[in-house]
Amino acid sequence: MKKTLALIFLIAGSLHAQTNIGLDDLISKARDFNPQQEQMGLIDEITALQIKNLKGAYLPQSSLSGQATWQSEVTSLPISIPGVDIELPAQDQYKVTLDIQQNLYDGGLTASQKFMTLANQKVEKAKVEVDLYKSEEQVTALYFGVLFANRQKGNAELILTEINANLVRVKAAIENGVAIKSNLLALEAKKIELEQSLIEIDKKKEAALEGIYLLTGAQLSKETVFESPVTFQIDSYENDRPELSLLSAQQQSIMASESLVKSKNKPKIALFGTGGYGRPGLNFLARDFSPYFIGGLQLKVPLSHLYNGGQQSEIQQLKVNRLRIEKQKESFDIASNVQLASLKKEIERLESLIESDNKLIAIREEITEVSSAQLENGIITATDYLEELNKQDLAKRNLILHEVQLMQANRNIKIILGQ
Repeated sequence: MKKTLALIFLIAGSLHAQTNIGLDDLISKARDFNPQQEQMGLIDEITALQIKNLKGAYLPQSSLSGQATWQSEVTSLPISIPGVDIELPAQDQYKVTLDIQQNLYDGGLTASQKFMTLANQKVEKAKVEVDLYKSEEQVTALYFGVLFANRQKGNAELILTEINANLVRVKAAIENGVAIKSNLLALEAKKIELEQSLIEIDKKKEAALEGIYLLTGAQLSKETVFESPVTFQIDSYENDRPELSLLSAQQQSIMASESLVKSKNKPKIALFGTGGYGRPGLNFLARDFSPYFIGGLQLKVPLSHLYNGGQQSEIQQLKVNRLRIEKQKESFDIASNVQLASLKKEIERLESLIESDNKLIAIREEITEVSSAQLENGIITATDYLEELNKQDLAKRNLILHEVQLMQANRNIKIILGQ
């Protein structure tokens, strides 16, 4: 029996328990939940395979080939030696060869290709980071939407409590003949307006929670407490946005391309060997099948780039692209600095407004308290009281808006800097 009661209390407690969640927690969940995150591992896997293939260039390269031909004429000697019968080579000829080549020096081509592959890996991963960061921005906006809705709801519920209390007092006053029914109707109308506002706030919150679920996979209830983000101290205004990392990775990729272009046109040295079996062998006058072998050192020096300007043109194009990216980085930095300057002024404005909001609310609350007493004593009408209550409500809603905007502005600085 005791165990059963304990279990009942435990379940009841869990139903009323409130789960806390922070913005950083949701951002972390969004990164892990985003399908783009899986691309990181796939990019690494592809890169590893490409590097493995490139390492094969250092191994001997071999190929097996075969050929069967028939030719209309063969080599013959234009002399006649008495007593000597020189047979002509066969017109049908066959050969099977195994060719082997071992690079000794490839002009740095393989190393450049590896450098290019790693540079492309950074570019692709940087692109994924940019996409992931966009989801972080979306989660942040939705988070502050829920935070704003929670505070609006809390304020509306306080005013509704006050309206309900005055409804009780006015009903009693009407029964005692001290108040008129229109006062009661005005309060009831205000109560309905507040209930409508609460429905609207709940629907907006549900929409934001649904958006958070789609981005993070986190199923949060209406009772989940969204913690107010702590204002952080910025030690450095160095910009670490993933967009800048992407542009830097693209610059490195261009540098790798320049190295690759130059490597293609450098001299190449290799050992080669060809083993074969056919008719004829190396003796082209023989009519029998025989094995043969040829081996040696091979040198290749590309020359076409010296007169067609191909290499120079490619490198110039790459330099122009690198300059374009540099200008994009400068433009991004300027845009970020403009946003930061605007946010700093916005924070100063909001801090001033919040200070005045608190002063105004103190005054409005005092006036509303007096008006409530006057309504109870029949000195003023409900319309007069509601006018003062609405002014108090507006002052509190402004404070809520400015406080949430201040928290969001502080967070936006972190977003702009990529911190």
